Amino acid sequence: MYPNVDITQFTQSAKAVQKLFKDATAISAKIANDPVFAKQLMEKAQQSKQEDVQIQLQSIGIESEIKKISFNPNTIHITLSPKKGESPCCQLTFFLYWR
Repeated sequence: MYPNVDITQFTQSAKAVQKLFKDATAISAKIANDPVFAKQLMEKAQQSKQEDVQIQLQSIGIESEIKKISFNPNTIHITLSPKKGESPCCQLTFFLYWR
């Protein structure tokens, strides 16, 4: 009827996304607990300094690759993926509202 399933890639993706969640938590904790950091990040985003925003986020010490960052007057969107050289098995995108 249906073929047997192979969960190998599925479970590897689930394990990899746990690292992405850890880094997303580090980013959100830094923003939540460091008002100077949060203000600088918003100012850079408001000025459309994409590269500066990325550098500031990476300065937190996350292990994941920041695949994409975008922002608008209401939110910042951050997409994380496994670091370069690792299997591109998953991505995590989260939005933080600032208005």
